Amino acid sequence: MIIREFPVDLQLNYSFGQEYDLNRMVFFDIETTGLDAKTSYLYLIGCIYIKEASFHLIQWFSEGIEEEIRLIRAFFEFIQDYDVLIHYNGAGFDVPYLLKKCRQFHLNYNFDHMESLDLYKKITPYKKLLKLSNYKQKTVENFLKIARKDVYSGGDLIEVYQSYLGKRNIEHLKKSRLKATKENPSSEAEELLDLLLLHNEDDLKGLVGISSILHYVDLFEKPFHILQALVEGEYFIIQLKLHSMLPSRISCGNEIIQFRADGSEASLYIKIFEGELKHFYDNYKDYFYLPKEDSVVHKSLAIYVEKEFREKAKPANCYVKKTGIFVPQFEPLMTPYFKENLKDKTTYLQVHTDSLLQEENLIKYVKHIFHHLNKLK
Repeated sequence: MIIREFPVDLQLNYSFGQEYDLNRMVFFDIETTGLDAKTSYLYLIGCIYIKEASFHLIQWFSEGIEEEIRLIRAFFEFIQDYDVLIHYNGAGFDVPYLLKKCRQFHLNYNFDHMESLDLYKKITPYKKLLKLSNYKQKTVENFLKIARKDVYSGGDLIEVYQSYLGKRNIEHLKKSRLKATKENPSSEAEELLDLLLLHNEDDLKGLVGISSILHYVDLFEKPFHILQALVEGEYFIIQLKLHSMLPSRISCGNEIIQFRADGSEASLYIKIFEGELKHFYDNYKDYFYLPKEDSVVHKSLAIYVEKEFREKAKPANCYVKKTGIFVPQFEPLMTPYFKENLKDKTTYLQVHTDSLLQEENLIKYVKHIFHHLNKLK
């Protein structure tokens, strides 16, 4: 088994320190010859950790399938000193793969003492807002402008590892024959080994780098402040001060809502409806409809209206009309809300009211819009 450990020059661009002890966190990634733990082999595990305020990388590499169990033992003994395990889609592959290997070899190891932080799972609820072509780690790295030397995928390297094993065995035989002449031929196996180690190294460095993707999670999950809210032209504009600084600009939306975020500020542009809308009463049986006025009156006041000028209200005509400037809400959020027709799913809130323009209600409305944006196709 090859053990490779050295310091790496990295910068952590996300403040884990607010929630975790940086010295108790470890980033990890594995390399295997397949997806099924029963029919494939684990040949490389790598970790990045922080020691004395700097990053270090350690890799355990199997020089043959017979060393697989040593690899697993070394890794689990190492992580006993850590509380937080950080990975990318590790909950879907790396973690269950290792646990299956432990059962296969009757090893009493697990991750029960650690908190698992899967960056992929953290950003999954916000995929539609980020609008990436896919959510592979390399795609996220490109979005965050993180460069890497490695050009291979994990799948590509299965064949490389198999070639490495074959070349290594052949070269060992050659070396034993050439000892007397002290020749030192160039090693193809070493070149393949470098490719395998580099891929894992770049995956780990990239994992540290893409931790900054959590800034986008914070955008929707951490507190923000309303800078201002105003009607300008055909839009209700809400400007926000964000919890943290975004690494890259994002924008999304449709013809009704546009969202733009850059740095520590963001803006929502929500198309207004200007005109007359109706607020429908649910308790229509308590009202009479007045056809001439196109309005309703409560039964308690109906004695003041002659019978020929009133009729029992129905759900479709039990409303009060309001003229003004409105913005949409896509699920029941605040009242009173207004519609054009009774069966409309989209309802509207009046902008120029004390209710909507209160900061607490504006924050609630912005969160509602974020939720709606994330459901857009």
